[in-house]
Amino acid sequence: LGRDTIVAIITLYKEGYKCKDIATRVGIGVRQVQKWIKKFRDGGGEDILTPKPRSGRPRKIQNRTSKVIKRQLDKNPTLTARKLKENNPALLQDVSVRCISDHLLKDLQYRSCCAKVLPLLSAKNVRDRIAFSKKYKDWTLEDWEQVLWSDESTFDFRVFTVFTQESRGDSASLNACRRISLMPSMDIL
Repeated sequence: LGRDTIVAIITLYKEGYKCKDIATRVGIGVRQVQKWIKKFRDGGGEDILTPKPRSGRPRKIQNRTSKVIKRQLDKNPTLTARKLKENNPALLQDVSVRCISDHLLKDLQYRSCCAKVLPLLSAKNVRDRIAFSKKYKDWTLEDWEQVLWSDESTFDFRVFTVFTQESRGDSASLNACRRISLMPSMDIL
């Protein structure tokens, strides 16, 4: 909890509110309110307590370094974690490439992606495309249906009948087991 929340809890407690009312007003759990009120009472009831600094390993990439990385990525979004480390040896000398990559994904909310591949068009390609579109801009749907495109194939579908028999022992049941199934066949013309 932040200092403002703790101050609000203690202030409401001093005004005589119950834990449940304080919890609903501040927007936290009743148990948290009880914990901070107990700490306040055990401390003598005079000082408003603040949370102690949490123990643990300090972050490798500090806020200042993070801002530098963000600024560089905004200028050039194609930079990789390895390039960032090479470009900033003083800031990132003790930081691994994997740590930088995780920082980009999790903390800075950048996502890994590939750039869209754009067709390389020469000036002649552009002129030819414009000429094609101007030439055929007035064609109707019926005109376009008459065009045979090079990526099309014609298929001929036929249905034929197959008789299958299953042997069950006696000849009387053999006729009962005759089955007709329709199997489609496909020929590419």
